[in-house]
Amino acid sequence: MEECIENVFNFSCLYVERHNVKDHTGREIVGKLERSEGERLSQESLKRLKEAVVKQELNVATEATAACLREGASPKEVIDAVSETLKVVGDLFECGELFLPEVMRAANVAKVSLNMVLPLIGKGAAARGPSKGRIAIGSLGPHDIGKTIVASALMANGFDIADMGINLNPEKAEKFLQENTVDILALSVLLTSDVDKAAEVIRRTKRLKGSLKVMVGGVAMNEAVAKRIGSDAYGRDATEGVRIAREIMGVKK
Repeated sequence: MEECIENVFNFSCLYVERHNVKDHTGREIVGKLERSEGERLSQESLKRLKEAVVKQELNVATEATAACLREGASPKEVIDAVSETLKVVGDLFECGELFLPEVMRAANVAKVSLNMVLPLIGKGAAARGPSKGRIAIGSLGPHDIGKTIVASALMANGFDIADMGINLNPEKAEKFLQENTVDILALSVLLTSDVDKAAEVIRRTKRLKGSLKVMVGGVAMNEAVAKRIGSDAYGRDATEGVRIAREIMGVKK
């Protein structure tokens, strides 16, 4: 059946190209057909990528990511797909459908996919024009998947990223900020045991650079906790992180 559909599509493209078929505006439509088919294929590959992350299928996810890019999906679309899927993984964990080892495997699969698109974001930075701002981002715990997703989304939206890595502590953060100029500090706080550490990072940040804005996110965070520890903003996910960064920098869409 799929082979039949592909043959029909190829014949259609060949026909409109040879006969110079145009749409109602007078423009040739062969390019439209080709783009439409590319979009269909990339959407199918994005769906396959999402399923592979949930099922923790590394090889399938790797192939699906490559297919997405080959078929015209943007790095941002891949990042969004991975981010959305990890939310589903979190929901499945909360309702007992997945267990912690499976969640960690899914996160590792997601990270491999993200690492495939990150170099492409860097290459496209020059074409997007001036940076929208420089953001230092770090995780206070041993895991970096949340940090990686947020950093990827910020990069895809035109921000420069200074990655402070994992296991960030107040001393390391303070030294980094003394040696680097950034517009925003972003902290990923996954463990409740790291909340007080995050509060100390923010306290030292404000003492060192009072005007520097701090945004936080992660499993251990919510609006109330973020406010209590002195953060300027709290983002539930990568999409909110991008929105907050835009607002802080005064960037319009």
